[in-house]
Amino acid sequence: MTFHRTALASAIVAACAAFGNWNAAQAQIVPGAPAIPAIPAAPVLPAEAASGAAAENLAPAPTTYLAPSVAVLATGTSNANFGTGLSPRSDTVLEVVPRLVVVSDHAHWHLRGDFSLDGLYYARGTQTNRVLPIGSLNLRSELVDRFVYLNAGVQSQQNIVNPYVGQQTPGTSNQYTSTQYRINPYIDRLINPDLRFIASSDDIWTKINNNPTNAGVFGGRYSVQTVSLDQRPLPWGYTLVARQTDTTYTNLPFASLKDTSFRAIGNYALSDRLTLGLIGGYERVTAFLAEEKKPIYGVRGSWQPNALGNIDATVEHRYFGTGWNIQARGGSPLLRFSMNWTRGPSTYLSALAGGGVPGSNITTLLDGMLLSQYPDPVARAQAVQGLLTNSGLPAGLSTASNFYTSSATLQNALSITALLLRQRNSYAISLYRTKTEDLFLPGQSLLQLVQTFSSDNIQTGVAFNYGRRLTPIDNLNVTLLRANNSGFGFNAGLSSRQTSLVAQFDHQFSPRTTGLLGVRRQLLRSTLVGNSNESAVFAGVVHRF
Repeated sequence: MTFHRTALASAIVAACAAFGNWNAAQAQIVPGAPAIPAIPAAPVLPAEAASGAAAENLAPAPTTYLAPSVAVLATGTSNANFGTGLSPRSDTVLEVVPRLVVVSDHAHWHLRGDFSLDGLYYARGTQTNRVLPIGSLNLRSELVDRFVYLNAGVQSQQNIVNPYVGQQTPGTSNQYTSTQYRINPYIDRLINPDLRFIASSDDIWTKINNNPTNAGVFGGRYSVQTVSLDQRPLPWGYTLVARQTDTTYTNLPFASLKDTSFRAIGNYALSDRLTLGLIGGYERVTAFLAEEKKPIYGVRGSWQPNALGNIDATVEHRYFGTGWNIQARGGSPLLRFSMNWTRGPSTYLSALAGGGVPGSNITTLLDGMLLSQYPDPVARAQAVQGLLTNSGLPAGLSTASNFYTSSATLQNALSITALLLRQRNSYAISLYRTKTEDLFLPGQSLLQLVQTFSSDNIQTGVAFNYGRRLTPIDNLNVTLLRANNSGFGFNAGLSSRQTSLVAQFDHQFSPRTTGLLGVRRQLLRSTLVGNSNESAVFAGVVHRF
């Protein structure tokens, strides 16, 4: 490991930590929020232009994509207290949003960042003026060639305190900021071309900021320790995995959960694209005043029918019953979809750590759609941002929320996202259903009495976006959302239903400046805060430097 490479990695990790001290946050895609146009891509040569003679004069592919911008938005709303339970009050809200997108790829380190500061000013004082850091910054680095690696990152998001107040626009009193700081050193070594060894220590610390009074929300630490040995099936193979997950909450010693497991998996490759396997193992789960030891058995499969599609599925019997993890991706160059269906134990902290970047499901589909056309990640990031701008698409559509609870939960979550691009039209849809229930080990009756919140609820929703490119410089974008939350068990009788409609028109004044104008309508029916509605108009301008 060379000195300059170590110094460079250390400097970037320090930058991640410094950025984390700003309380940087990655915002949820919430209904009613104006969609700020994406950063346009740099010009890309068409494929036919790269003739043999011209190739000699082409500059090398860029290693860094840097896109700073600033947006100024003004919103006139009939009810700035929408979803808070307070009396309706009209107000004018001014937003100033400086933003920086960075993608940097080098031989031994890769940096991804998208962060901004969302400054909110309420002319009539209906809500507290504030500046919300929003974003994520992630580093992947190779410290020793093909042996020792390091991941580090900072990611935050806005969270709703209570699931029965609807999904609100940013800046209301029922929200708080959670920020995760992540350090993940690991060893990944090929012992021979078919035998792979991995040892990983992944630690995530969560800090809670802007916490409403008496909300009872706490941060903590979530860690995952993994050691695995994987023999590629030729056609027979195996995987040995030892794993330990540990969740601990700040100032809540009774809310810990530790799961230690070992699995032996026998795999058989029926073809180059289809692999099946049998799973056997054992796990020990410990929590406050309780312990559970159970065998693990199940099946797994992996199928890649073509270059754009794959299905990975695991079904196991574990201490809580039957669990599964099924993921599917597929489509064509103009159509892309993804499906995730899981059932298993979770905690508030582990869900934050494993949820990925919130509000980026459309961006993720676009990235997969353009993978074959733009194999270079920097060029692909430029193309994705340019396509978001040209089509008027938002970066993401609304999905299920992660609501705070200090107990472990059993979660059954299904989400489907699809995107279709035509010459002038785009269609995007997101559907989800998540059932979350409190999970207690035998003997944890005391924890049931002292827990802060119960998470027994079902979230269902659908979000649809239609984009129309009216002219080369004009876009029309319409988003419709329907979100339902309903409680059961301890939360029986609690519910909320929200419908939101947003229509937005974008006009490109120059290659670097875009104006936007739109209207918004929201309806909320809640058993907790009562019924409310809101109508709003907004206008703004975005300038890229």
